[in-house]
Amino acid sequence: MNGQNAPSFDKALVMVSYIISAFTAVIGPLLIWVLKKDDNPATEEALRHVLNFGISYTLYMFIAWLSSVVLIGLILGPIVTVLFYVFLIVGAIKANDGIVYKPPFTLDIIK
Repeated sequence: MNGQNAPSFDKALVMVSYIISAFTAVIGPLLIWVLKKDDNPATEEALRHVLNFGISYTLYMFIAWLSSVVLIGLILGPIVTVLFYVFLIVGAIKANDGIVYKPPFTLDIIK
């Protein structure tokens, strides 16, 4: 269902989940997913993508900033951080359009 319109998709809830992830990365989307995962399969899938996105990019940022000890993280850290916010904005816009969006490089941690 990635990239397709979902007729019974709760656009506002998923968009709010993306916006909350800008501030909490994992905790906000996790709470929304746990509370709403049983309501609608299309909404559950979209919220799961937001949660996996937050977890994946939190791991990427941690590893990138941790690697700053060997100076490569000074380049990778800002790149990963900017990509997180760019994909977050794209995800919120796609959610507003009613499209289930899985950001690039997102690991499927929660299935």
